Parts: sequence; C-alpha cells; structure tokens
Amino acid sequence: MDRVVLQSRSARAVERWAHPLLLAALFALWWALGHNDPATLMIFPATLIVAAALEAWVPAQPQWHLGVMAQLRLWGVYALALLASALMLNAYESLLVPALSGLRDAGGGNLWPDRWPLPLQVALLFFAADLLYYWAHRAIHRWAWLWRATGHGFHHGFHNLHAINAGSNHPFEVVLLILPLLLLASVTDAPPLAVDAAGMLLVANAVLAHANVSMRTPGFSWLVTSSNHHRRHHSAVFEDSNTNYACNAIVWDRLFGTYSEGPVAQTGIGPSQPGLWRMYLLPFREPGDADTVASRAQERGER
Repeated sequence: MDRVVLQSRSARAVERWAHPLLLAALFALWWALGHNDPATLMIFPATLIVAAALEAWVPAQPQWHLGVMAQLRLWGVYALALLASALMLNAYESLLVPALSGLRDAGGGNLWPDRWPLPLQVALLFFAADLLYYWAHRAIHRWAWLWRATGHGFHHGFHNLHAINAGSNHPFEVVLLILPLLLLASVTDAPPLAVDAAGMLLVANAVLAHANVSMRTPGFSWLVTSSNHHRRHHSAVFEDSNTNYACNAIVWDRLFGTYSEGPVAQTGIGPSQPGLWRMYLLPFREPGDADTVASRAQERGER
C-alpha cells in the first residue's frame, strides 16, 4: 500500500478513535503497574512516547518540528517543574490537608459518595477537578496580575506545540496546577484509589491534549478536551487563545460559553518565541512583541 495512502488512513483512524482508546490503554497500564504513585509517575513518559510516535507518523501540523536540543530543553523544564510539584505537594500535605480535613469534620464528616462504583467516583473527581481548574485558568487569562503571578505566559510562550509541552510550566504555576484535585480530595475525603486514578487520567489527558495530532472522537470529544481543542487555546491569536480553558473537560467551556474551534497557524504569545531563560522572567517582563492580557494591560496603563 502506498505510504501516503496509509498515512492518510492512519490519520483518520487516529483522529476518530485514538483519544479514548489511548486513555483506556494507559489506565490499564497504570493498573497493571500497581496503581500507586510510582505507577502514576511512569504514565507521563509512557504517554509522551506514544504521543511522540503519533506526532512523527501523523502530525496535525507537519511543519511544526522540534529538534533534539529543543526536546532536551523541554525535558529539563519538566524536571524542574516536577521538583517544584514535589515540594509544593509536600507543603500542601503538611499544612493545607490537615486544615481542610478539620473543616470537613466540622461540617459533618465524609461528603463523598463512596458507595458509587469506582469508575463513577473517578469520573466525578476528573470533571470536578477540571471545573475548579477551568475557573482558575479563566481568571488567569482575565486578570493581568494573575497572569504574571502564575507565570502562565511561560506555558503559552512556545511555538510548535507538542505533547512534551504539557510539562512546560513555570515553577510559580505549579502552586495552582496540583491544587484542584487535592482540594477536592481533602474536603470530600474521597478514597485514595479514586483520587490516584483521577490524577493519572488528568495527567495522561493533559499530555494528549498538547499533542501535535488531530483528535476528535464523536461524543467523547463533547465531554473531554482533545488536542484539537487545546491547540486552539495555545493559538498565537489572542482572541483564540482566550477560549477552551478546560485542559481536560471541555464540557465546561461548552456550558459556560468559552468554547471555540478552528484552525491554528501557530502557537505562542507573539511572532517570536522568547529564549528559555527569558521565558522564566516573563512574570516580571514580557517581550515587546508579546500579545497577552498583561501586555494589553500595560498598553492601557494598568498594573
């Protein structure tokens, strides 16, 4: 069979079915590895490997190429973000979780529907956590001070979006990323297994949502954020990037009027991509050609 024809058929199959099948396969792998914290950590590179293979075979934007050095830099960024996440998680568990547990006990104890089947509990955590993230993410794109305080411009600053960009976050933003699920678990006393499963799926889906692969599964993509949705959110066009805030549950954008779809010519915060170290300084100063909520506020003379 002609290679071009095979790629075309593969691209159509990937677009229609890959998203739910990959999540199911990754969940099965996570379960087989012991469905614990080490297994969850292994899911990120496993998802990246699968996504990278698809990006090489059936890229949504063939001209978006990441060189070896660019990939190594992004792995370094991910390692730094992972370290910051571990430190922040330890702080949350030491200080925040006991305080929230006390509030829960004062309010009458366990609020979680622990008699539900595990898949329903996982789905509830998955969608509820992303609802919290949706509103936080929307606020970041609305208020210049919060955009800067979280360093969110770092995550948006990269051209040629790929799956590996899922881990490209400023250390300032790590404070926010791990908070929604932790809040829900602490306030509701959801069982650890359900929390871990939801966390694994949130991580895996976030990686797939950043992939340079076209994914659109009928029905499933009405609820769960796909790469086609999230690529739009990373568009270098300001108006397009201020849509599709839910990184994992696109249903919230549909319900709250922030959903959009359409082609994306390039990702980023401007016509040029800042250097890596310059991107770490984005909370304090943005390039002159940046088009963000912060740069627009600065032009209006706002703080």
